[in-house]
Amino acid sequence: MTNINPLYQEKLTRLNTAFKRGTPDRVPVLPIIETFGPYHAGVSVEDAYVKDPNILFQVYNKINEEFYLDGILENGNVFPLKMLSNFGEGLYTLTDKGFVIKGSHGQTMMPDEYEQLIANPFNFFVNVIIPRKFPVLKNDIEGNLGRLKKAVGEMMEFLHYNAVVDGRIENELGLPVLAKGLAILSPDMLLDYLRDFVGVSSDIRRKPQEFYAACEALFISSMEMAIGAYTTPEDNKGVIFVPLHLPTFLKPKDFEKFYFPFMSKFVDEVSVKRGYKIFFFMENNWMPYLDILQGLPDGDMIGLFEHGDLKKIKDSIGNKFCIVGGMPIDLLRLGTVEKCLDKAKECLQLYAPGGNYIFSTDKNLVSLNDAKPENLAAVCQYIHENGKY
Repeated sequence: MTNINPLYQEKLTRLNTAFKRGTPDRVPVLPIIETFGPYHAGVSVEDAYVKDPNILFQVYNKINEEFYLDGILENGNVFPLKMLSNFGEGLYTLTDKGFVIKGSHGQTMMPDEYEQLIANPFNFFVNVIIPRKFPVLKNDIEGNLGRLKKAVGEMMEFLHYNAVVDGRIENELGLPVLAKGLAILSPDMLLDYLRDFVGVSSDIRRKPQEFYAACEALFISSMEMAIGAYTTPEDNKGVIFVPLHLPTFLKPKDFEKFYFPFMSKFVDEVSVKRGYKIFFFMENNWMPYLDILQGLPDGDMIGLFEHGDLKKIKDSIGNKFCIVGGMPIDLLRLGTVEKCLDKAKECLQLYAPGGNYIFSTDKNLVSLNDAKPENLAAVCQYIHENGKY
């Protein structure tokens, strides 16, 4: 359905021009606001994300009234907690502090099970990993069918909940909601869901061929995750969001050997061949990896960089990535309005010339303590008013 709100079209055009490494009419403003939103609006995260979609919409209505934005990455409601509760254990839980990870992921896959994973990833997940991760499925066979039916229904409710909120944000507030799909690259699947940091670090040294072959076997799942939920990239309404977890914990030579081939193949298959825009969340410091990233295909890539010299990053790989970031949340949390505005001026001076830049926070705003509201409001308004090309 076409969004006829002229503000939506204006902001989406601004963002898409920057995504294509071009020069828009002014620097887009895209702070990454997650559970900061409900806390700032004075409502509980549970009420916003579970009880009533109108509450979550009102959160963004307040955010939009107080902070200048050209869009939001997503509405913050990213985990189907009610659906996951059917299986007795989930990776995340919802507390008064927001989404909290429940301890370590742990090694759900043993090092001697690579052969089974490589032979048939789907069967391995269904028959080995899922029963191991969710024991209720192993011990209550008779109840599984009813449990799975209930979970499917609650997953559909979760998707409908977010669709209602996102539709109102885009149509009534004129704010593009950008993340239309999510993907995890195959080396990060091994890290996040199967082997954890200790296991992956050991496997790269002791089982390098098995680790690489497993990444190859999981690649198709990574790609299907990306394009399954968002099937119309030609509408230019959104991006595939891809958080990168493992790379900066690897030495550059190991990154180049064990991670980069799958990142490069993903860009080729998803962006070059299928026309998607990929929003990489570049966790930690990517300065030692910039030369390697020059080898990526020429797709539509957006990179939000947490750390490092953003000027050098843009000079080095601005021909590959739309550069996003620049405003440290540490400064928004601890600094004065004057100090924050000085940093915003620096962002325009250093990163904005030539276009291909989106002003953003360097990390997600999760807690109310992550930014003083007056600081966030001041820098967003400053960039909007002074970032005209």
